[in-house]
Amino acid sequence: MKKNMYYRTVIRRRNAFKEFWFNLIFAFSSGPRLLLEVFIRKSFGQRYFSLYSAISVLLFTAWLPFFGAFLAYVYSHINPYYSFEFSMSNILWHNLSWYVYLGFYLVMCLKRHDEIKREPGVFDFARYSLSAGYIHPRFLMTQLNGKPVNIRTIETLLEPALFFFIGIGLCILGQKLGILLIVCSLVYSISYQAAYHQGDNFVMDKIDEIICNEELVKAFVDGRDPSETRGFNFYGRRPADPETRRQLAETFVENEETVVAM
Repeated sequence: MKKNMYYRTVIRRRNAFKEFWFNLIFAFSSGPRLLLEVFIRKSFGQRYFSLYSAISVLLFTAWLPFFGAFLAYVYSHINPYYSFEFSMSNILWHNLSWYVYLGFYLVMCLKRHDEIKREPGVFDFARYSLSAGYIHPRFLMTQLNGKPVNIRTIETLLEPALFFFIGIGLCILGQKLGILLIVCSLVYSISYQAAYHQGDNFVMDKIDEIICNEELVKAFVDGRDPSETRGFNFYGRRPADPETRRQLAETFVENEETVVAM
């Protein structure tokens, strides 16, 4: 493909605010997603799932109730009308569902780790090492308005919605685990939206650059209107001489070299 320097320098734009928040959430989404994914997906890629990372997420999540209890204990010394007993038994009892969930999470992590060890070797090109795993068949059989849902809808809506509504139910029952599931489901959904957003922009960038390559002469050399160049417009002053414009236009495009193994 020809590399259009004018397009890559002048035309291509980004929504900086939207990109910032998407990238921020995407960067911190690994842990929250992992807390849910191990229950609904299998056969993760070798570099996508790490038992070390999974255990780190487990330890951090297990520590959160103690941190909350510590804050409650400090507040009890500030507010004379509020009392709280900071003890191991008290914390475990009031967060029993939380730790039961983490117990099941650990079991599923060990199961996913064993699955990876049985997968074909990534160095033999038999397996994509960054695979996010296989979606559960139940989701693939889901229909909306009488039509099967696509993978994008499953990842951005259906999968996180399952845990979101479970979290709502647990919150109604007064279980703190519900808050964890709600937060993780929201991060799960937004992180996949961010991934698809980046993918969409990548494809549209390639399409727009091709159009820019094909319509550059019409827009820059011939001075055609955007209605005649599929919407492409040249921004900037142009030399008066048409031949000079043509010679200059040739410098806007470079051939990208492709290395082929012999």
